[in-house]
Amino acid sequence: MDSPPKEGTAWAFAIALALPALLLPIYNPDLFWHLSAGRWIVEHRAVPRTDFLSFTAAGTEWLDFEWLSQLIFQGIYGWGGLSWLWLLKIALLLSGWLVLNDLLKLQGLSPRSRAAGFCLWSAGVLPYSDIRPELFSVLFFTVVLRLLEGSRLGGRSLDWRAMAGLFLLFALWTNLHAGFFFGLLLFAIYAAVELALGRWRSAARLAAGAAAGGLGSLCQPYGLGSYRVALAHGLMRAELSRYILEWRPFGVGNPLHWPLWLTLAACAALILHRAASGGGWRERLPWAPVLAAAYFGLGMLAHGRLSTYFNVTAVPLILILCRDGGLAGANRRLWPAPLFGYALFLCWLLPRVSWAGGVFNYKYVPRQAAEFMDRERAGLEGLKLYNAWEWGGYLGWRLHPWYKVYSDGRYIFHGELAPTAEAASDPAKWRGFMLGRRLDGALLPNLDVRFPTRRRYPDGTEKPFSRPWYISYMPSDRWALVYWDAQALLFVDRRKVPAPWLARHDYRCLKPKDDAAFMDALARGEIPAARLELEKARHKLELGL
Repeated sequence: MDSPPKEGTAWAFAIALALPALLLPIYNPDLFWHLSAGRWIVEHRAVPRTDFLSFTAAGTEWLDFEWLSQLIFQGIYGWGGLSWLWLLKIALLLSGWLVLNDLLKLQGLSPRSRAAGFCLWSAGVLPYSDIRPELFSVLFFTVVLRLLEGSRLGGRSLDWRAMAGLFLLFALWTNLHAGFFFGLLLFAIYAAVELALGRWRSAARLAAGAAAGGLGSLCQPYGLGSYRVALAHGLMRAELSRYILEWRPFGVGNPLHWPLWLTLAACAALILHRAASGGGWRERLPWAPVLAAAYFGLGMLAHGRLSTYFNVTAVPLILILCRDGGLAGANRRLWPAPLFGYALFLCWLLPRVSWAGGVFNYKYVPRQAAEFMDRERAGLEGLKLYNAWEWGGYLGWRLHPWYKVYSDGRYIFHGELAPTAEAASDPAKWRGFMLGRRLDGALLPNLDVRFPTRRRYPDGTEKPFSRPWYISYMPSDRWALVYWDAQALLFVDRRKVPAPWLARHDYRCLKPKDDAAFMDALARGEIPAARLELEKARHKLELGL
């Protein structure tokens, strides 16, 4: 039996390793269209049914099945800003762990094993330690797993009170996030195992529990709308994975995913070890937890967002397989090595995390550009500007109420991803895209991409240059560069803005990442010195330098 001092040491070490994953800054750019929706709900005392944030899809049907999460986010933000949303993220994650810890107690795991499980769970939290409606799904998914494991281990039937609780749980869940599907799927897995083992009454009770949850999931403003949207997402999954990072298969390029790869490998190895041990096939494995972890683990390889649910199912499975597979006695020798390795990983990772924006990492939103646009509302209001898909949520929230976006992270713009990517593949296609969509400008990422060009001089000689991509994508005879920083470039149609405003903001001489061509023109006296100094001074002022 573990002695109390050693248990205390194990928990202290576990908490020290788990805290970094919980305390990471939030960074999700979709947070802001959620806040915009929450603000709209508060103002109109109703849920949205059509788009109100864009000029491209205005009036289009939008089934906002995350409306309750958005209302909660807006309320929390109104009380304490982004810092309180960061605290909400921590609270939701910790709530999920407390439920999982209760499950580990139910499974008879020692405090030392649960402490190791806390570290393992927190390592899997790294990729989604952010504020998003999905956190509610992860919490409720853990609650459902705890209920199902209690039924499996204790042989307790789901009585009418449990059925009523499931109905209410799923009625709440379906208004927070569409991940309630995975809760119903978990019921289906456990019921199928009971059926395969010939436990008909238990399977029937689990099926009844799933039915109660399914009925609860209909208690939302859009009826079957959530199911319809989820089906559409499923049919488009292959296409969406080409354009949306979170929809792509789980990869090895993201360091935040590395601990989950090790969890997946450990899970597979322990399942094989246990399956090869003695005893009947029924007794060799806890089949329902194994199938649940296998489903979400394999699903994670095809769709990275399933990693959140795999983490919840894998942690208790790994711990009970270690115990039941004859490895309990070796735990004291086996656990220190991976925990020490994880500590070294955190020492490498944490210095690479940016806290420059405080509790929110502004890396994925055009903060400075939006501030410029707000200051220059008089010249920009009414323009139809293209924006990067992931930036739309922030722009629509920050520039409310006068600015309407081209698109944002909502599913109603999924159809725009393919044509936009095709247009971006070639300068001529992009110019045609801008004209065909009748756009008045664009807020674009300031990419470090260059194309080879040649300049012909009056004497007939030529010289090669490597010039930034926007020179050919947004030619200056039509599009004026009126703002730029390290993150974003803002172009407007010269014919669509007031001439006095354009004269004050047009960057004709000073342009980003075009040093070779700039120095050549400067050496030849082609750049007016007075105008260049004015543009330099204006740029420093705009960036607050």
